[in-house]
Order: sequence, then structure tokens, then C-alpha cells
Amino acid sequence: MLHSKYRRLFVSTLLLLSFFAFGFAGDKANAKWAKFSEQLVKAVKSPNTGVRASAIQHMIRYYDSLDVYAARYDLMDLFLKSDNPGMRRLSLVAMHKINSRFDMGYLQLHYPYEKDNSIKSQIAAVLHDTGRYVPRH
Repeated sequence: MLHSKYRRLFVSTLLLLSFFAFGFAGDKANAKWAKFSEQLVKAVKSPNTGVRASAIQHMIRYYDSLDVYAARYDLMDLFLKSDNPGMRRLSLVAMHKINSRFDMGYLQLHYPYEKDNSIKSQIAAVLHDTGRYVPRH
């Protein structure tokens, strides 16, 4: 009987300590996500195409944990000025994840003037998914 009480006390103490450990680990993880977000926003401005593409891919993949709203101007600039359709698609998907109402409004205005049919259909999908009207071509 006494042995059972010590076992319960030991197990409950171990559980309590593990909850505290996970709680403190969460604060560190949030700090790391904030720093990671900051670095990704900087990387989108890089002159190196590979660095930019990688940063945008990470933004898309981990968007739920990141704060990359500050990158929306650079993403829109990249979407509008890039000659690389793959980079334009990545930028479009990242803007969709950020879901700024101004960016979605601009995409809505840009839609009729888009020349690449593949990207045009992706803009339509983004607009539809965000509840926006898709203009006629």
C-alpha cells in the first residue's frame, strides 16, 4: 500500500514537471518563430533567386506559425515584375496565404490584364477561395 502511494506521487510529480517543461519550451519556440519570420522577410528581398524561392516556400509551408505580413509588398513586386512563371506562382500562393484585402483587391483588378493563362487561372482560384468576385476576361 505504501509502495503504491510513492509510485503515484512519483508519477504525478513527473507529469507536473513535464507540463512545466513543455510550457517553457513553447515560449522559446515562439521566439524562434518570430526570428525565423524576420529572416524570411529579409530573404525575400535577396538578389539571389534561389534564396528568394526558398524563403517563399518556407512562408507557404509554415504560414500558420509565422508573421510575414511585412513581406507582402515584396511578394507583390516579385509577382508583377518577375519573368519566371514559377517565381510568380510562388509569390501568388504566398500572397494568398497572407490574404491581405488590399493585395486581393489588386489581384482582382490585375486579373483581366494577365497574359499568362496558367497564372490567370491561378489568380481566379485565389480570388474564388478568398470570396472575391472573379472578373470576366
